[in-house]
Formats: sequence, C-alpha cells, structure tokens
Amino acid sequence: MAIALDTLAYARRLREAGFSEQQAEGQAQALAAAMTDSLATKQDLHELEARIGAQFARIDTKFARLDARFTHSDARFTNIDSRFEYLEKHIDTRLAEQESRLETRLAEQEKRLEIRLVEQEKRLEVRFGEQTARFDGRIADLERRVTMRLGAITVAGIGVVSTLVKLL
Repeated sequence: MAIALDTLAYARRLREAGFSEQQAEGQAQALAAAMTDSLATKQDLHELEARIGAQFARIDTKFARLDARFTHSDARFTNIDSRFEYLEKHIDTRLAEQESRLETRLAEQEKRLEIRLVEQEKRLEVRFGEQTARFDGRIADLERRVTMRLGAITVAGIGVVSTLVKLL
C-alpha cells in the first residue's frame, strides 16, 4: 500500500522557497518514489501482524493436536495398566507359580515403554527446538528488513534536508 504525498503542494512549497520549477518537481517526484517504495504503512503492518497471527494459530493448532495425541496415549496407557492389574489378580488367585514369570514380562514391558517414551520426548524436544529456531530466524529477518528500510528512508530524508539547507 502506498503512502499519500501531495507532490503538487510539496513542489509549490519548494518553488516558494526559491527552487526552480524543474528542481521542485524533480525533488517532489524523487521523494514520492522513495516513500512509496520503502515505507511500511499501517496497513502493511496490520497485514504482517495478521500473517504472523495466522502462523501462530497454525502452531497452536499443531500443539492442540499433539496434546490430543498425548491425552489419547495416556488413556491407552491407563487402559493397559488396568489390564495388567486384572491379569495379575487373576493369575495370583489361579496360578501362583506363574507370578514370577508375569512380573518379569511386566518389567520388560515397562522398560520398553519407558524407553519409547524417552525417545518420543527427545524427538518432541528436537522438533520444538527446530520450530523455535525457524521462527526466531524469521523474526530476525523481518526486523533486519524493517531496519534496512527505515535506514534508507532516514538517509533519503537527511539528503532532502541537507539539499534544502544548502539551497536556502
């Protein structure tokens, strides 16, 4: 979106300050081009904010899906735990000699589940770290680009002011 600049009024003011017609029109056109090409408007910033908000909304959705998956996994683990308790009671009452064998198998399963859970946690930590790094990089890039544009505008403004000072 372009920033509005009344080039006719600006050129008229320059002519009133002693600039020639050609100088005043050239200066007004140069300033309008610089402002149009390099300044971010409120609308530009609102659009950028909306895009960033949409990205965060997508991330929040992904986190919600992960939370749902964890909830589902927790329910499955709860179900598995209840099944193991039932089996232990049933076996205790019927077959005492198989108790040690079942306890060994249960311990192995718990170890495997623990290993898998630790692996999943590590994978999630890596993925969260990658996402954080990507967003940090994107934000840093946006900040760098805005700074460069603001610097260019400042340099152009200083040039205009110094030209006006020299001419006055």
